[in-house]
Amino acid sequence: VVITGGSSGIGLAFARHHSELGHKVTLVGRDVDALEEAHASLHGTPGECSVISADLSEAEGVEQLISSCTDVDVLIANAGVTSAAETGSLPRPEIDRLTYLMGAGVVRLCEGVVPGMVTRRGGTVVIVSSIAAFTPMRKSGPYAASKAFSTSYAKSLSLEVAAHGINVVAVCPGYVHTNLHARAGLHHLEQKVPRFLWCSPEDVVEEAQRALRRNRVVCVPGRAYR
Repeated sequence: VVITGGSSGIGLAFARHHSELGHKVTLVGRDVDALEEAHASLHGTPGECSVISADLSEAEGVEQLISSCTDVDVLIANAGVTSAAETGSLPRPEIDRLTYLMGAGVVRLCEGVVPGMVTRRGGTVVIVSSIAAFTPMRKSGPYAASKAFSTSYAKSLSLEVAAHGINVVAVCPGYVHTNLHARAGLHHLEQKVPRFLWCSPEDVVEEAQRALRRNRVVCVPGRAYR
């Protein structure tokens, strides 16, 4: 099981789920210290755990990950960032990194990993998208567009590989209690957004697993959002 953005939040919740099932889990992220801390937090679970440090907002990082991972049975493309900025105010390099990390980079990672699943006639792909894939977001156009991009890709990918025994799901949560917003300087959302619109990382994992069991390609955690 390869999990990008696996050192915290939704990624770490997926890691714990799979490690408790006894699966071999590989956590991928940029921050080596955070990866090691996440690795330590899984101590005592039945599964094995390893880490790979890679910057998936750059093409070189994605290629490094593809070359490092063989015989992947479950790919969870979870790495992500968010931002809040008026149109024209983000530097071009930041937009390029954001959109590659959650858009074209997700496609490239799947294109590098999924053919092996096809050969072995089985596998699972989880793309952690967002409710933003369906909802316009003021000051978050690049983020919303990237999520729409990856969700659309998931639907097309499923059409192609379902016959080979591969399940694909794009899970599209709304507000989730992670450090994503804090890292983007959006601490105020914890107080501003109503409590009923928040869910936990574990809720996202549970909804994704339910969608996989039911062969649903897109799932939206939370009744309020659905």
